[in-house]
Amino acid sequence: MSRSTKLALRIAIISALFALCAYAFAQDKKITVEELIANHLDSIGSAQARASAKNRVVSGTVKLISRVGAAGNVDGEAAIASSGEKLRYSMKFPSPQYPGEQFSFDGSKVLTGFLPSGRRSPLSLYLEQQNVPLREGLLGGTLSTAWAMLRVGQLKPKLEYRGLKRIQGRLLHEVSYRAAKGSPDLKVSLFFDATTFQHVRTEYEFKVPAQLGQGPNESTRFQENYYQIVESFDDFSAVDSLMIPHRYRLQLNVQTSRGSIVFDWNAAVQQVLHNQALDEQIFSR
Repeated sequence: MSRSTKLALRIAIISALFALCAYAFAQDKKITVEELIANHLDSIGSAQARASAKNRVVSGTVKLISRVGAAGNVDGEAAIASSGEKLRYSMKFPSPQYPGEQFSFDGSKVLTGFLPSGRRSPLSLYLEQQNVPLREGLLGGTLSTAWAMLRVGQLKPKLEYRGLKRIQGRLLHEVSYRAAKGSPDLKVSLFFDATTFQHVRTEYEFKVPAQLGQGPNESTRFQENYYQIVESFDDFSAVDSLMIPHRYRLQLNVQTSRGSIVFDWNAAVQQVLHNQALDEQIFSR
């Protein structure tokens, strides 16, 4: 074994030991949900900086990648506008069949859009059936002022700390989120970086149990239907003394008896503006 190979091996072993020690320390250190959320809020910015952001407009580019169920990629534009608890989520693509997505919460009701065909897209249908992600400000995470962790006292969700979980080599705190009002079938898990406490991932999933056929020729059991959205956030940098993620990915995974689809929307944030003169009607149409 050459000297350079031995050195590389030693470095790898030392790095692994450091990672193991960090994991053991994190496992041993007890943390409550309240402490975790307090640390998370501090990771966004000071209380004064958070309070000063009355509204926010985030815009950038987005690429839709069809992984399963359809072929092709398309580039477009994305924007998230928020004002307090109100939220408008928009993606636009140069496609007649799929011009994009439009979702909003105006403070009282959730609105989801239709495609030119008059049908809802799979993502729109998901959020129409399960509106907690929009209603509670979960969708989009800390990209919006409606972010649920900023309003825990108001929303009063049931939060449960699930411990540490390693996802894609990254050690994360997991917290389950159950809305005070909403479908009990929807499972929401929030993930926070074990070191920085930044919110880096959310998983939403619900299942429709398999059912037996009712007719004389329907004796077979239909398969369980599975619906999942996974959001991930990265590349945090300061804007007006607030740490904002500048890379955002949303993945939709649907598996039903009719087939499966997997879509990715990968967004790159190019501009973040606070305290703009917003037309409040954008949240209700």
